[in-house]
Amino acid sequence: MNKLFNNRNLIVIPKLESTNQYANELILKSPQNEGTVIMALNQHKGRGLNKNTWESESGKNLTISIIFKPNFLSIENQFYLSMAISLGIRNYISRYVDDIKIKWPNDIYANNKKICGILIENTICGAHLEYSICGIGININQENFISDAPNPISLKNITSQDYDLKEQLSLMLADIEAEYKKLANFEYNYIKAEYLKSLYLINEDSYFKDLENNCFKGRITGINDIGQLLIESNNETKIFNFKEVEYLHATVNSNSI
Repeated sequence: MNKLFNNRNLIVIPKLESTNQYANELILKSPQNEGTVIMALNQHKGRGLNKNTWESESGKNLTISIIFKPNFLSIENQFYLSMAISLGIRNYISRYVDDIKIKWPNDIYANNKKICGILIENTICGAHLEYSICGIGININQENFISDAPNPISLKNITSQDYDLKEQLSLMLADIEAEYKKLANFEYNYIKAEYLKSLYLINEDSYFKDLENNCFKGRITGINDIGQLLIESNNETKIFNFKEVEYLHATVNSNSI
């Protein structure tokens, strides 16, 4: 695979509602190069899973979307893309902060708080993926958060340092590219093992709530091949899709989720 990201494929826009929406509009107009990056200096309607919003102070954070063409990836293996992107961002943030965790499916946690959100939207052609738009929001220099998001944190909150966004973008893209190349080489065992190694609260007694508002104690044991979360509770393994289970709080003496 040739180098995925280069300056010719970087589109920087002062203000956007959503970088994912803009990327999708580009694809609808004409074929796009893989590795095209849309960066908004001010994204005021960033989206997350299930219509959640993403708060980002203008000029303070990395709010981007990346266009991938993972046509080597079958539909049933599409969660490996999510894992690979999560690992790339884990590796990037680990340059500055220890013990970075991935909260299923793909939130990135530092110090038990959310530092990054990822939203991946796939277009399918036949049995394989055609385009994947990967929206990424990473809290870099923002110090105060005013939305009702429960637990945001930034690199500056943790390290008390300011960061150059262009430099951080280059570092992050390099780490994502390294993991994406492993995906393209079908290194599925490596990707899944690394993902599980960093999975938030894995093998810890924790509390959850299901779609019927039933609260239960369980232990995350991993994920299956299509990315569903596996939680062992009362000697039974429960299987959950995205947004079918809510984290309540972790083991005694742990911070709340």
